[in-house]
Amino acid sequence: MKIKLYNDIVFKWIFGRQEHTGPLISFLNAATGTPGKFSEIEILNPFDLSEPFKNEKQGILDIRGLESSTKEWFDVEVQVVWNEFYPQRSKYYLAGMYRDQLSKNSRTNYHKLRPCYGIHILVENMFDDGSDSDFWYNHFTMLNTRSFKPLANHWHLYYIELNKFLSCLNKKPNAKLETELEEWSYFLGNIQDNDTQLDNLLNHNTAIKEVYNMLKTFTKDDRLREQYRLREEFLRVQSTERELSKKLKQDYLFITSAYKKEKAEKEAAIELIKKSIAFMHKKGSSPEEIAEILNIPLEDVLKYS
Repeated sequence: MKIKLYNDIVFKWIFGRQEHTGPLISFLNAATGTPGKFSEIEILNPFDLSEPFKNEKQGILDIRGLESSTKEWFDVEVQVVWNEFYPQRSKYYLAGMYRDQLSKNSRTNYHKLRPCYGIHILVENMFDDGSDSDFWYNHFTMLNTRSFKPLANHWHLYYIELNKFLSCLNKKPNAKLETELEEWSYFLGNIQDNDTQLDNLLNHNTAIKEVYNMLKTFTKDDRLREQYRLREEFLRVQSTERELSKKLKQDYLFITSAYKKEKAEKEAAIELIKKSIAFMHKKGSSPEEIAEILNIPLEDVLKYS
């Protein structure tokens, strides 16, 4: 079975089970660029197959947890279909993690607040400006605009653009994976087929090998396969609706532009007629003569005089 690891159902089944946290720990350390930061984690919203998924809720299949020793929080989410408000949404999630660390009635224990890491895996490009074309990994935090020093260093947002990564990789003369994050991005960005051997570029990564072997269990479970299929269908519909909406918007802008152009041309023609009528009046022409010369109705001559 060929399978997309960035399908929300697969992703949460792989990384969202407390009894299999090894791959998630490996990915967290790679994504944050801090080897050893995460060593033992608690998943706060683990994958639970006993609760049926609803299509309208499947976009909220994030993985939230914390590091057991430091109590630092993390949230990992996959976004398959791009949304123009995703930056706001990811910042909102990060703020929610920070707020949720304290009880609602808490007033004096802000010292208990710990750093939060929001990690977002994007299939499509979020940063599509020309200057960003070679940068598929972006890390945002709260910095002083003068000194660039972090404020408390508690808020971290990471964006990993899979399609852009693969595009950048293909530009290299010798497509080599140089970091663990590149290995994870390559693995997640490519469709996997568990009937074949794991790509030689990844064969030395034990965490990725563990995930690859886990896929054999996933593809043998009828209910998981059905959830995967439903999710793919949901994403296909969502993508189609987005393209239709995009086309409708383009058509609307075209019609509006054409209408404005036609209106402007009509107004310019009327202004020219007014000037012509005024000029001919000064020359002593009668309304009837003006109508005949300009080939316009007499009532228009009287209207614009």
